[in-house]
Amino acid sequence: MKKQTQKTALITGFSRGIGAAITTQLVKEGYYVYGVSRSESESSKALVQKLKPNITGLYFDLEKKKEVELMLEKLKKVKFNVVVNNAGVIEMENFKKFDYKIWAKTLNINLNAILLTSVRLINQMEEGGSIVNIASTDGMTGSYSSMSYSASKAALINLTQSLALNYGKYKIRVNSISPGWINTEMATESSLEAADLSPLGRNGKPSEIANVVSFLISPKASFITGSNIIVDGGYGCVDYIMRKESQESSIDLENAPAG
Repeated sequence: MKKQTQKTALITGFSRGIGAAITTQLVKEGYYVYGVSRSESESSKALVQKLKPNITGLYFDLEKKKEVELMLEKLKKVKFNVVVNNAGVIEMENFKKFDYKIWAKTLNINLNAILLTSVRLINQMEEGGSIVNIASTDGMTGSYSSMSYSASKAALINLTQSLALNYGKYKIRVNSISPGWINTEMATESSLEAADLSPLGRNGKPSEIANVVSFLISPKASFITGSNIIVDGGYGCVDYIMRKESQESSIDLENAPAG
């Protein structure tokens, strides 16, 4: 059970990857966490066991509006200091045989559920509270085979700004974080190659996103709202062709005759 003086957080997509790192970080900082996942799994059970008694696992499919409503009904008596909208889905698409079902599912989970949750919980947020939306650097560029995902994250960045405008009068701050390539269970061989282009020579860790969440919900970020924080190790600064040209010119200079 939550202690009377304990701060409370809602974290969706809490059981794996970035969500698990955020959940662990906030419990470590003294929060009681209500963690939401689509279904109970070995990873969710293990995390709840590890973090109890400071966590409650809740299982709802955020693709379905009815399930979002049931989640909110379950939480209607809880006052929150923090809401972290982390749950998200990505599916690869075939542009020539575009499947609208993928678009609808992705937008429902990555955007619509966040809108509904944020709007409905406004009266349950403590003054000085904070909402953090986990977006993506994919939301700032086009996509070949994950258009639904990129569009949903672009919309989420914009939604964050709108929520910040409307919730400022309640002393509630709303920000988003756009991770770049992070090594999680969703990592692929292609995404692991991103480390070669990163100025830091590696991809990110889930704990590094959790650290930014920790900062944004803290008094240290008291004048930050409506912002999108990019956490990509500098990957977005890289132009592949310019990098290749630099490497080629370096080789030419090394082989050039002295004097």
